[in-house]
Amino acid sequence: MENNCFGIDNFLSEYKYGITYKKISLNSNKLMKISIVGVGPGDPSLLTLAAVDAIKKSTLVAYPTSNHTGNSISADIASAWISDDKKRLPIHLPMVTDLNTLQKAWRNACNQLMKAVYKGENVVFLTQGDSSLFSTGSYIYMEIKNNYPDCLIEIIPGVNSFSAAAALGGVPLACQREQLLILPVPENPEHLKKILNDSFVANQTLVLIKVGQKWDWIRLLLHEMNLLSSSLFAQRLGFDDQQVLRASEVPKGIKPYFSLLIIRKELPSSFS
Repeated sequence: MENNCFGIDNFLSEYKYGITYKKISLNSNKLMKISIVGVGPGDPSLLTLAAVDAIKKSTLVAYPTSNHTGNSISADIASAWISDDKKRLPIHLPMVTDLNTLQKAWRNACNQLMKAVYKGENVVFLTQGDSSLFSTGSYIYMEIKNNYPDCLIEIIPGVNSFSAAAALGGVPLACQREQLLILPVPENPEHLKKILNDSFVANQTLVLIKVGQKWDWIRLLLHEMNLLSSSLFAQRLGFDDQQVLRASEVPKGIKPYFSLLIIRKELPSSFS
């Protein structure tokens, strides 16, 4: 699940100052390993060979759920390779911004995963998109690394959403000396306008993720800056109802949380 690395400084400082963490006891004579697997944005055909191989070799497949129903986008994407003989471990990871709630959820996830490892399971944890980019997998990695240093952690990257969008939309992310800037949508138009102006001075393509409820004011700003026709909008990548189109064609209204924009000052002549 692609997710913002929210509160990362607070998260790391917790270990610096030694806050108590309840661990489970592990058998040091046994190789302990967990794989954190990026499953891409949504299209199962975009799973890497390494991701498929790790899932096939696993005995237990864990995946995040945002509610208590057990439903998981990550598990749905990889479902073709999760055979009936594999154990499944849905882990509740709420989509909230409260840092205390999130930290408790990450710790709980870590304990659940390590208990399975201790029992001898070959564990994979699935995460949507890439496993290191605004990913739940990053928090799981840091929890295990900091608290169970004897456990080997394999991180398998996945195709990220904006690379998939660029490919589907026929828009280059960066050419020659151009730079690429990736960030969640800022909280207000003034901040975004400054970022856009600065990015064009630096010859950057800007990728905005988590467009969601902010699309109306983003669209207005892009219109004012004459950027709608050179920007690409994408939502629900890899699913039956995916949309990848020029931002000028996207009407106002609330968009799905994981919608994204690729914003260029102008398109190279061969792409116009």
